[in-house]
Amino acid sequence: MKRLILASLLLLVARPCLAEALLRPDVVIDGDVVKLGDLFDGIGVKADIAIARAPLPGKRVTVDAAWLARMANTYQLAWRPQNAYEQAVIERSGIEISDDLVRSRILEALGRHGVPDSAEIDWSNHGTALVVPVGAAGQFAVRDVTYDDHYGRFTATLEAANTRLHVAGRAFKTVEVPVLAHPVNRGDVIDAHALTWSRVREVSVRRDFLTNAEAIVGMVAHQPLKSGQMVSMNDVEKQLAVAKGAMVTLVLKVGSMSLTSQGRAVEQGSVGDTIRITNTRSNMTVEGKIEGLNLVSVPLNGTALAN
Repeated sequence: MKRLILASLLLLVARPCLAEALLRPDVVIDGDVVKLGDLFDGIGVKADIAIARAPLPGKRVTVDAAWLARMANTYQLAWRPQNAYEQAVIERSGIEISDDLVRSRILEALGRHGVPDSAEIDWSNHGTALVVPVGAAGQFAVRDVTYDDHYGRFTATLEAANTRLHVAGRAFKTVEVPVLAHPVNRGDVIDAHALTWSRVREVSVRRDFLTNAEAIVGMVAHQPLKSGQMVSMNDVEKQLAVAKGAMVTLVLKVGSMSLTSQGRAVEQGSVGDTIRITNTRSNMTVEGKIEGLNLVSVPLNGTALAN
């Protein structure tokens, strides 16, 4: 009997002492490996043992009870799953690269293919997150760039850590155009203060849009116009300088001498237009060019003025 008790005590002494462990069901890590201490608390020096590769930044994996039990048994931890459904979720933290930074890097790469840095780009999987490890913000590369100058289409691969994201899209050349700085009512004269400049895609500029500010200033709004709107030829008309039936001053210049007379406009017009005017003295009709408000110059052969 004494020998049996002694043998039992010797077996107890020989058996390794298992460390008490407490499972951590939700784990967030920064590195690229999962350590035993990430999953179990209270395991002493065994906490630094690497047991698996970490998921990609921003991703998570779930390990089940069987896998956890196998790890506990392998590293002699005093832990058993309470049931078959026990599990742990391992998430790797990461930093999401902003769309603005992605756009800037793609545009920089496209610059080597002749795309101007003022271009705008869209890509098909826009909004798909590119996540990099903590501490590696901005550390990604744009590789394998292709570009079709005729259609503006491109493809590229974004690489960050172990993540590869393939993108495809279009680059749009842009141009600065004058737009309205504030709403303009119908009949209002558009002055220089009513305009500002905006950069828009070249393909959005129609042929009837006025892209020269000088061509807009002094024009009258033909209809109500919105702030930020480009101005088309159909949106404006010349400011009326002479109304039909209005009394106008007729001017004939001969060298340094000017002769004036009065006339009545047969038709309306704006500065630069040629209209017909009836001389109120001779009742004859002559053509003249509108020079200003109710001011019309007539050519030397405008005999009606002399009359």
